[in-house]
Amino acid sequence: MVWVPVMVDLDGKQAVVIGGGKVAARRFRLLQEAGACVTVVSPHLNDELQDLAQQRAFIWKQKTFEPEDIRQADVVIAATNDPETNSRIVAHAPAKALVNDAGHAGNGNLAFPAFFQKGRLSISVSTAGASPKLASKIANELSEHYDTNYAQYVDFLYECRQLLKQPQFSASEKSEWLEKLLGEAYRQPEKQQEILSFFHSRIQGNTR
Repeated sequence: MVWVPVMVDLDGKQAVVIGGGKVAARRFRLLQEAGACVTVVSPHLNDELQDLAQQRAFIWKQKTFEPEDIRQADVVIAATNDPETNSRIVAHAPAKALVNDAGHAGNGNLAFPAFFQKGRLSISVSTAGASPKLASKIANELSEHYDTNYAQYVDFLYECRQLLKQPQFSASEKSEWLEKLLGEAYRQPEKQQEILSFFHSRIQGNTR
């Protein structure tokens, strides 16, 4: 199987997590941060999920899995401690759904790589299941390199890109500037402010 890394918008999507342990809690946190509407199906929950259930962070179906539980799901997470149950969940998932078997990613069509996010910057690392611990190690090392200052720099690049879309800039100018702004000098706040002021002046017709 060849995996293709993609970014998916899950805001408002119906997600069902089957399981009540650490892995289920980890998957829930990701789905919640993505804005999904989450239902957890499990007879029991660990302490973290119990607290979240009391806060009504998700819908809790206190029961064992049945195919009906995922009939309308957009995302299905099989995160029980029983491989046979996880395989059964995957087998009954809707054809349209994104499906993750937490114990064996190859059984589904959705995998969760190690990743970190700082502002608009997201970097993920996968070993295609060979060594999740190595993927986490690499992601942690990258996180130390791309610190919060880099997140601010990405915000600056985003603002520049929006300004360069204005008709005062030709396509060739836009391309040249977007390449130039990747230079080391433009990571300095003073230089960033200087460039933003120049772009705003150009748009207002005060300079060329």
